[in-house]
Amino acid sequence: MKYKYIENIYRNVKGVDKSTLVKLFNYLMNYDCIIIYGSGRSYAAIKIAMSQYSKMRGAPVIVTPEDPGFPGNNMSEALDILSDRYSKIFLLINSGSGESLEPLIVARDFVKYIEDTGSENLVLGVITSKPGSSLGRLADEYGVLVHLRGREEHKLDDFLTSGIMGDTFELGSLMLLTALVKAIYIGSIDNFDDIIDSYYSRIFDLLERYVESKTFGIMVDTMARRSNVFVGGRGSAHEVATMLVIRLNHIKYAIGDHVYRARGSNTPRPRPGDLGILISCSGETPAVISWARSLQASGAYVVGIVGNPNSLLARIVDNKIIIDSRPIQRFVPRDFYLYSSFLLSPLPIKLIERFREEGLVLPESILRYYHSIVE
Repeated sequence: MKYKYIENIYRNVKGVDKSTLVKLFNYLMNYDCIIIYGSGRSYAAIKIAMSQYSKMRGAPVIVTPEDPGFPGNNMSEALDILSDRYSKIFLLINSGSGESLEPLIVARDFVKYIEDTGSENLVLGVITSKPGSSLGRLADEYGVLVHLRGREEHKLDDFLTSGIMGDTFELGSLMLLTALVKAIYIGSIDNFDDIIDSYYSRIFDLLERYVESKTFGIMVDTMARRSNVFVGGRGSAHEVATMLVIRLNHIKYAIGDHVYRARGSNTPRPRPGDLGILISCSGETPAVISWARSLQASGAYVVGIVGNPNSLLARIVDNKIIIDSRPIQRFVPRDFYLYSSFLLSPLPIKLIERFREEGLVLPESILRYYHSIVE
């Protein structure tokens, strides 16, 4: 397979210590309030997976410190309130480096509350590539530390091995968490490896089918020209869009173009020749349909990443990629968001390859400069 980082992700997830996976599985299964947090694509990954858990019948309450309804101005105030409502609270943080500032602040406040109150019903979990990091050490002492490889240093020429800007960890954590949610739905962690095998096989098939397809080619051709890119989705698809926006923006911004999330606060009017990438499992989301028609009316190329081939979005877009997810049922976790995240991950690699073919080599320092320090 050409994109070796997918194979590395598979090996990394399969290589996670099984005893820590069992601990994480049990905390997710048995705690009635789960707080999730992270930064950048790591945050998007955990939200994608856990949003599917929240839709399951009998699921715990799942919140983030950034939710409008999160009680209190800080973690201590919030825990005073949440501890009255819920018997067991689990804070789960996803951080490849284990040093992301805001998650670290939240974790330290959480641990301080445990120490101040002596509560035995609060547990911290961290998924990280750096077990010796600040977050890793806290989780090792106050809960469960899940060591997932992927945040090793790579040269820019190693895209086929490492992906773009840490993809190996972010996508790996998404696969791991989505598989855990599926295991919770089944009711047993025993089939975890079989779930990962099935994900890897399906991802491989999707890449083989679409990465060299006409639709992928249109996206790369359009982005290689002077154009802006608009990526959109609602719910979990919004987080898939977020991961793609972060990846692509490092490259497009370096050459003077921009990548926007649809309905963002700074999103301009599309122009003829721009590119829209719209993601929807049902293909019937009203906002996404509206964005598709607006983009088309502006003369932009529109590509739909769709779970239902018979949906309205699939019928009206110029080009589409079908990740068939039928039947879409209530209370059943959906793998569409995992597959669409992996399928879209080669786009930045293809774009950089195209630029190199045309003699434009983007130095690693430029890409790292545009990798926000506050992501």
